[in-house]
Amino acid sequence: MELKELTDRTLKLFGVIAPEQLGPALLSACDDSDKLRSFCELVDNDLSTDWMQKIYQYYLADRKVKKQDYTPASLAQFMGLLAGNSNDIVDMCAGSGALIIQKWSQKPDTRFTALEIDENVIPFLLFNMVLRNIQCRVFQMDALSGEDAVRAWNVTKGEEFGRITDIKPAV
Repeated sequence: MELKELTDRTLKLFGVIAPEQLGPALLSACDDSDKLRSFCELVDNDLSTDWMQKIYQYYLADRKVKKQDYTPASLAQFMGLLAGNSNDIVDMCAGSGALIIQKWSQKPDTRFTALEIDENVIPFLLFNMVLRNIQCRVFQMDALSGEDAVRAWNVTKGEEFGRITDIKPAV
């Protein structure tokens, strides 16, 4: 599916008119199994691709100030293979979760810790984890500075989709 069609259909599904409005809508959808199922149908149940990354990278990434750019799928797949059979993976610049999604595609029972500084991309990351039912702890923090996390969430596995809970932000 081309980016324009993906974006238009995603915005319509989540009831927003611009990509800048998508973050809060995605967070709300994390508790809405019908919306999550509808998104799965929209992408033909292909959860091996980070569809949200495509939208975020093109429309919302801050390349100028934050130097945001995102990992190509081929590199994410390779990094997943490099991680080997580890049961616990830490992604220090998680973005929307492309690396996590690729490792999860290779080994679904892996537990993940995602660190991400940009509060704007975190709804996309949490949505991706819930959609795929990936067990994950997400911390809003600067992994390079060593400063404490500002916020934190736990995504636990459910029957079909994950569940988000706020947690105390300790790494």
